[in-house]
Amino acid sequence: MSYSTSRASLASTGTAPPPQPSPATACSSSGYPVLDLLQSPPDPVFHRNDVGILLHPDSRYTVASLMDIGRDDVYELQLYHSDTDTWTSRQVPVQPPQWDPLPNSIPMRCGTLLRHYTSTVIAIGGEGGTMAWVDLWRSILLCDVLRPDPFLLGVPVPLPLTLMSLNDGLGVTLDFASHSRGISFNRDKGCLTLVHLERNESPPPFHAATRGLGGQDVQVLDWELTTWSNIKMSNSLEDWHKEYNVQASNITFDDPAAVSRMLEDFGLLRGPPPPREHSDDEAATAAAAAQAQQRLELQNLSMCEPILCPNGKDDVVYLVAREKYLHPKAWCVANQGTLKHVANIGDQYHSFCHRIFCLSRISKYTNPKMRFIESSATDPVSVVKEESNYQAGALE
Repeated sequence: MSYSTSRASLASTGTAPPPQPSPATACSSSGYPVLDLLQSPPDPVFHRNDVGILLHPDSRYTVASLMDIGRDDVYELQLYHSDTDTWTSRQVPVQPPQWDPLPNSIPMRCGTLLRHYTSTVIAIGGEGGTMAWVDLWRSILLCDVLRPDPFLLGVPVPLPLTLMSLNDGLGVTLDFASHSRGISFNRDKGCLTLVHLERNESPPPFHAATRGLGGQDVQVLDWELTTWSNIKMSNSLEDWHKEYNVQASNITFDDPAAVSRMLEDFGLLRGPPPPREHSDDEAATAAAAAQAQQRLELQNLSMCEPILCPNGKDDVVYLVAREKYLHPKAWCVANQGTLKHVANIGDQYHSFCHRIFCLSRISKYTNPKMRFIESSATDPVSVVKEESNYQAGALE
């Protein structure tokens, strides 16, 4: 069986409206998707980043929200149970109570690290129904939501030490963590995997995501990717092990001729200027020389939003690439130590505060030999399933 949701948030933020059902799509016993209306939670004020869905082996699912109630040691856990069509709410403590993932001192501009702000929710599963509420800059709160007495286990994540050291030790404002980091649970290896994108820019930024809004030009000198894995998932930072680190200036192309041509055709990398006929115009000659010097290399592209490959097998990181920061034209770049592929994803705006693409394993559960045909006026579309080895499975 497979489930999905049309929106991560099942309730509005702010003043609670009159209770209304909320939609979520599921899969009926016939194998076709159906739309369920969920009862609104008793206190519908959680943010969409606070909500995740845990899928069960049978036709059930659990919607879980972890809400900040102004304390570091206790949170509000709200659960929706599909089998009973009801919500439950309870306070859950953080264990150990005095757990703190931070060093003794925090740079002045990195005050965001003082509190846990959930960036994303991961459904890990298992007998207890483990879910992870992730603050990509700071920490992870793990909870077995199916246990009769759930509690939260704090797991630290590697801190952005380079960003914390910028601007003469004052650091930067750590806004929109997904601009620089991504995380996933690798089910094949049974571990969490974290990726961090570090950009070397001139001038140094004052914000991790938002920059250049005042019109100043931001030059990318280089960028690098670092990944860590964590199998134990305890409250020790030593559980994180660095998998690899690669600088853009050292990345090679999987198919150099094809990828280079694709990048230049897209306009993402500017190729050398066309040969010019002999001219006595010194201004034109100088302009051609300047254009040649402005050729962009891979390490000079503005990169953001690293996302790990969702199939749990390939160590591929996908990124959004732009010719320069805030440029509307965007591309998706697949990197695995070498540059694997580039795809144009069109004009995108407000890049620093919205994720503009996401990855899915839905293709793993679709049948490429399914096709649609017109059959009649009353039944205009029928599905014809041709012979294949397709088997339905749980969409994770």
